[in-house]
Amino acid sequence: MNKKGLSLFALTMIAIGSTIGSGIFKTPTSIAQAVPDPMWMTVLWIAGGVVSMIGALVYAEMGGRFPKGGGIYTYLKEAFGPLPAFLYGWCLLTVVSSGTIAALIVVFADYSQKIVGFSDQLIPIVAAGSIVVLTLFNMFSLDSSKWFANVSTVLKIIGIYGLLILLLFLGTNNIFDNSISVSEIFSNEKAQGFGWAKAFVGVLWSYTGWHYASFVTNEAENPKRNVPLALILGTLVVTLSYVLVSIGYMNVLSIEEIQNSKTLAADAMEKIIPGGSFAVSILIALSVFGCAGLYVLATPRIVQQMSNEGLFFEAFGKSHPKFGVPVNAILLQSAWAIVLIFVWGKFEALYTYVTITEWFFLAMACSGIFIFRMKKMGQTDGIFKSPLYPVLPVLFIAVVAWFIVKNALSDDPAAYFGLMVIPIGAVVYLIIGRKKSE
Repeated sequence: MNKKGLSLFALTMIAIGSTIGSGIFKTPTSIAQAVPDPMWMTVLWIAGGVVSMIGALVYAEMGGRFPKGGGIYTYLKEAFGPLPAFLYGWCLLTVVSSGTIAALIVVFADYSQKIVGFSDQLIPIVAAGSIVVLTLFNMFSLDSSKWFANVSTVLKIIGIYGLLILLLFLGTNNIFDNSISVSEIFSNEKAQGFGWAKAFVGVLWSYTGWHYASFVTNEAENPKRNVPLALILGTLVVTLSYVLVSIGYMNVLSIEEIQNSKTLAADAMEKIIPGGSFAVSILIALSVFGCAGLYVLATPRIVQQMSNEGLFFEAFGKSHPKFGVPVNAILLQSAWAIVLIFVWGKFEALYTYVTITEWFFLAMACSGIFIFRMKKMGQTDGIFKSPLYPVLPVLFIAVVAWFIVKNALSDDPAAYFGLMVIPIGAVVYLIIGRKKSE
């Protein structure tokens, strides 16, 4: 029996820490390009928070039902069988985690360029070399990598809230003066060209991580009260933080300046404190580097679990004899992340490639709640149950489906190439199954 040791405060910190990432330092640029209106950009950030909160509440119930761990992989396997679970692990390796590492490291290279001043042509090379360093660091120095991850998390929080305070208090723009009103949003000619679904990619990329907070439901004190309250409080804090930082950028920079910025946080800081961009660039570069290291370290464990369950090639289930890390899985993931840097190159393309596919599986796993409820699967006594069932899961799935379909039907290859990896994974699954039977 698990010790019920996680307080409301601890659960809330998990909800906040697992969600706030590096996206807020970059994604407002692409959001402004798709929806160039301050008020409606703000509405999108609020909408992303609402969607994340709904998803977190549903996942909190599933985490209570299946407390053994594994998250989405476990939910898919319990609800739909081994193939969907394998496809999630396959896409986690080939799209989600490797693509996230690539995207974060491109941000690191962009801000490093701001510090050092190398040419644009060197950005992918610097990014690829950084992944090699991170990989070696995580393979042979597990304690050091955990320490660096903790330090980078502190730097990230300092960067976000320090930036927020400075932007809000030192900026002088009249932000919402020229925004399109609510009554005109459907008739305004400018609004007709807004790319709502495209902008939502950047928003959901920034909010991704809320589902990790739902995995500790079984270890919470008074889970029926504290889990939903922590998720609500945590999501409110994250949403408020993102909304205020976005407003802070607009308080300092014009929409056009935001649209054309490559290192948004540094450019905003330079505008209010000449020379301040250097310190901010260092802070963000270190923060993003450490965040990428977390993915290098964590995700190969799922690949290893799949291998040990016979759902992936046996070689990737092995651990290093001295350091205990899944060395082959780490090497495979990092090598593919480097390939993705040279295939996509730009941060926006990389996070689009990742976000569409990741939210596809978030919605698919969410649909498992209907099966778990009907068949009374997993633990049912004393767990938190998602309120307003079945309205919340239906609403979550509907919004995510709209977001995926609109983007997948666009002319942006990054929006649908990640989804194309899924049928390739099905073929790999069949090959592995055939080898096992032989």
